[in-house]
Amino acid sequence: MGNSKLAAPSDLRADIRYRDDGKYTMYGISLRWQIGENAPDQGAWPPPADWEEGNASYPHLYEVWLNDELRQTVFLHWSAWNWIQSNSHWVDLGDEEPEEQFRVKIRAKVDGQFTPFTNVVTIGSEQAGSRKWAVRQPRRRAPKSSGTSMADPRHGTANHPRSRAGAAIRDQDPSRICAEARRVNTSTDWHEVVPGAARMLADYPWNNAQKYLEYRKFFEEGTLASAGNPAFRGLDLEPGDTLGDWPLTELDTSASTQTFTYDYMAYHQGESWSHRWFITRDDWVPSHGLSWQDLDPIPFLVEVHGAPREEESASWEFASLPRRTGRAAIVGIWGGHGGPDTPNGENGGKTGEFFLSTCDVILR
Repeated sequence: MGNSKLAAPSDLRADIRYRDDGKYTMYGISLRWQIGENAPDQGAWPPPADWEEGNASYPHLYEVWLNDELRQTVFLHWSAWNWIQSNSHWVDLGDEEPEEQFRVKIRAKVDGQFTPFTNVVTIGSEQAGSRKWAVRQPRRRAPKSSGTSMADPRHGTANHPRSRAGAAIRDQDPSRICAEARRVNTSTDWHEVVPGAARMLADYPWNNAQKYLEYRKFFEEGTLASAGNPAFRGLDLEPGDTLGDWPLTELDTSASTQTFTYDYMAYHQGESWSHRWFITRDDWVPSHGLSWQDLDPIPFLVEVHGAPREEESASWEFASLPRRTGRAAIVGIWGGHGGPDTPNGENGGKTGEFFLSTCDVILR
C-alpha cells in the first residue's frame, strides 16, 4: 500500500443530507476526508498531485463508527478518472429524518493494520435541517458502464450466507418451503432476483443525474424477498408449521471477522455499481414476512465498484456484522447503471438495475 502515513485518512467532514427516491426521501451521512494529496474540498480539476491515474497509495478498506460503535465496513474501488470516489462515502440512514446526534469517525486498513481514527465529527439534531445531496464529479467524462443484461450465464446471487433464491432455484433444496417456492414461482431457472423490466422502465432505479441507485421505492409491504416481482413470489413465503423454515446459514458472531461470498457468474463493470448488505432489526418476527421496515436502515457492509474487473465470485472479510444471537435475515442489494435501454436514450441510456439476495441466518 506504500507509505502508511500517507495512506491514513484525516480531516473528516460529515453532514446529514437527503436524496429523493420516488415517493420516499432517503437520509444519509455524507462523508469526505483527506487521503494522501486528495483533500475533502478537492475540486473537479486538476487531479490530486499523487493521483497517478488512480494508482495512488490510498486504502481501499474503511470502517465507519457511529457513537463509538462499529456500524459499517466499506470497500472502495475507484476508476482511474474519478478521484472523488476515493475519499467520499454515503452512509444510508433510512427514510426517516434522524433526530439523534451522531459522533462519526472512520479509520482505514493499511498493510494489514488499521490506522488511527480520524477526528470525531458530531452531526444530527443540532443542525438546522438536512441539505439535499449534490453530486460532485470530476470534469472528465466517465466511460460508459458495461453493466448490460446477459441472457446466459445468469447474474448470480449471495453464496455465503446462502440466499433464498440460491437455495430454492439454483440448488433445488428439497425443504418444504423451497419446494413450495418453486411451485408458485413463474421463474424457475433464474436465481438473480430483479424487479422486472416493466417496473424499471416505468420508474428508473438508477438516478443518472445524481449518480445513485434509487431502490427503496421498489419494496412494498411483505414483498422484499421478491423485489415485488410476481415471478419470484415464492421467495416471499412466510415460514411456519406447514412449510417449515427457510434453509439457514449459521454465522458465529463471536468471531473476529466474517467472510461473505457472492456468486456473480455475469459480472457487471462500471463505477456506478455497488453492494449494500442490510440485516433485520432485533424485533423481526420471521413468520410475519419480510418488509423494508424490518431492516436496520444502515447497511453493515458496502462495496463501491469504481474499478472494473472480471471475476466469477467476490468475497469480503469484515468485522461489522452485529454481535447478537438468534434468527435474522440478511438482504444484499447489488446494482448500478445497467438494465434495459431507455426509450429515447435518456438516463444515460439505461434504466439502471439491481439484483436482490435475501439470506436466512441463525446468529450464534
